[in-house]
Amino acid sequence: MLFVTDEFLVFFLVVYLLFWLVSDRLRIPLLIGASLFFYATWSFIFTFHLLLVVVVNYLVMELWRIYGKKWIFIALQIANVANIGVFKYYYFFADVIGRLIGNPALYEENLRQADRLVGTEIFLPLAISFYTFQIMAYGFDIYRGTYNERHSFSQVLLFKSFFPQLIAGPIMRSSELLPQIRELHAGEGPRPDFNMHKKGLWLVLIGVTKKVLVADQLLKYVSPLFYASSDPATPFAFDPIVIWLGVFGCLAMLYADFSAYSDLARGFGYLLGFEIPINFKAPFFMTSISDFWRRWHLTFSRWIRDYIFIPLGGSRVSEGRVYLNYVITFAIGGLWHGASYPFLIWGVGVGVWISIENFLEKRGLPMLPENLAWRGVRVIIAWIFLLVSSIFFFGSGAEYCWNAVVQMFHFTAIGSDELKVLPGVEPFAYALLAVLLFHLFEERPAWFTWLRRYENWLLPAAGVALILALTQYAGKNADFFYFQF
Repeated sequence: MLFVTDEFLVFFLVVYLLFWLVSDRLRIPLLIGASLFFYATWSFIFTFHLLLVVVVNYLVMELWRIYGKKWIFIALQIANVANIGVFKYYYFFADVIGRLIGNPALYEENLRQADRLVGTEIFLPLAISFYTFQIMAYGFDIYRGTYNERHSFSQVLLFKSFFPQLIAGPIMRSSELLPQIRELHAGEGPRPDFNMHKKGLWLVLIGVTKKVLVADQLLKYVSPLFYASSDPATPFAFDPIVIWLGVFGCLAMLYADFSAYSDLARGFGYLLGFEIPINFKAPFFMTSISDFWRRWHLTFSRWIRDYIFIPLGGSRVSEGRVYLNYVITFAIGGLWHGASYPFLIWGVGVGVWISIENFLEKRGLPMLPENLAWRGVRVIIAWIFLLVSSIFFFGSGAEYCWNAVVQMFHFTAIGSDELKVLPGVEPFAYALLAVLLFHLFEERPAWFTWLRRYENWLLPAAGVALILALTQYAGKNADFFYFQF
């Protein structure tokens, strides 16, 4: 069930009306039932897997509270990693081993085909990365003592399965959602609030606009280059400028798509009286790659910082070890996005580049120089790295990605009549202008406060305009890009 569908609209309206009509003691069971039903519309079988993960983590952490044995906590986290490892990385690691020992039977495509023939192919549960990370963070917070409150199983289950942010985040900390759930349990939960409802409706409208009128239109533009063919030679058929524009279009598409999901999650949360954290803050206004990751997918960046980088030693170790920690952290972050060589290359590349930025800054070369010309040079260099490295995020295989990078820098081929260009330049330009506008909203919200005086009529007018636009532009609803992770 996608957010931007008639089915979800009916589902949410039913949940919304029941939530505000029933008594406080029934609200948690209502939201748990609605959340599990929402997930079950994707996969009934894997709903039991989600439940099992929550049950095991809850019970084992309660055992740890009683006995305080470190090995109990470590065993639980090993089990969590093993769980995600089997479902997400089994074929990838088999492929690595197969290539190291020269056994083609272990190559991913061969092993997956063999398993498919006998009915044992391993499928990826929807959102396993997101719900595993969130439940692991709950355990880490309790173990470290950064969150000491005790909660019932039903409260923890709702924390992990809350449907607005279940599939693709934001990845919420225990201290962000569990206290709100406890208030609900204690009969002190949210009451109808006109301002929260207005904020929620605005976020829903913005999210739908980003998804259907921006992200889906950009996807149509970049599809011939990145998604229509997995042939490694495909990039050589395109003009180098097209590849540069195409990968930028992919980044803009991903921003519009994923920030749309985050806006919708926050909007639906507000409509139910819950506050969900911001996940994006104008990432394309970055001044460096380090700055980009302080603006992009904020809850994920925070998670890998707090639960991978800092446990590795963070910045408290020797300078060389700090840089190694960056590389390891982003390598894991790359593999979190997908079990493939391109994602691993992408993650390692980001870690190395952030290490270089920190190395230069420690030696008196700031990431944002005072001199305007040097500042522009630093930003341009950062953008070149971002676009080149993003090829490995969107490309369909290592060879495909390397060929795309080579073609990007084949400047003598620019303008050749024998090379392809992408159609639909006008929708592409309009979509990019929309992305710029959304960035201005995120970066300079004070510039738009004057709109509040017109909010009472602007909100319904925007809703009507969006419905009319959807009738013109909305085609078959596409999954959100991050659902694959």
